[in-house]
Amino acid sequence: MSFDRADLAEQVEAFAQRHPSARADRRGLVFVGARDRLRPPVLSLRAVAGELIAAYAGRLAAATLAPGIERHLVLLLRAGAAAIGCWQGDELCYHKAIRTYVVRGSGKAQPTYLASRGKSRYGSRLRLQNWRRLLNDVGERVVWCAQQHGEPERIFTAMPVRVASDLWEADSPPPFARDDARLLRLPVHVHRPDFEELLRVRRWMARGQLELARG
Repeated sequence: MSFDRADLAEQVEAFAQRHPSARADRRGLVFVGARDRLRPPVLSLRAVAGELIAAYAGRLAAATLAPGIERHLVLLLRAGAAAIGCWQGDELCYHKAIRTYVVRGSGKAQPTYLASRGKSRYGSRLRLQNWRRLLNDVGERVVWCAQQHGEPERIFTAMPVRVASDLWEADSPPPFARDDARLLRLPVHVHRPDFEELLRVRRWMARGQLELARG
């Protein structure tokens, strides 16, 4: 059962009564109690790894961060496509979707192909140039977004591991390190990034999930 982040406190209280010994997983994303699971919305207060749900409920009640004013960045990146969105609370302040040609006729992205098979003789230079240009474009737009709208308090990303490595090795990398405390890798499958996918992922981020074992 999914629920809106406005109902999180109620869901946490009910789960704590049912599973007082429930704790957050090592990523602080899901509370596990017996066979039941509670995943708070990604946009809500993040749990600490191993935190008891009662402790989380207390922090949630005392939280001073108003959800309507937090500034956060969402970055979706796949081979040949990227989508960037900056929100102030629930207001979308800036967005950009970028696409370019980096996929070979076989459907494999050129950087991945080179890593597994070596240099390609046909079209590889153009595809690699386009890939590097896209990565630099992403980094520059993230910088511009922070300059125009302020530094994000949280940064949410969804990208394959190799793509992430390429992004931070680009000539114009994002203005934050890969181990920045504000970063959270989204635990959700992402389709080819575009504006509609960006909005879909953002809607998912605002909803939690309650899973109750049958029987």
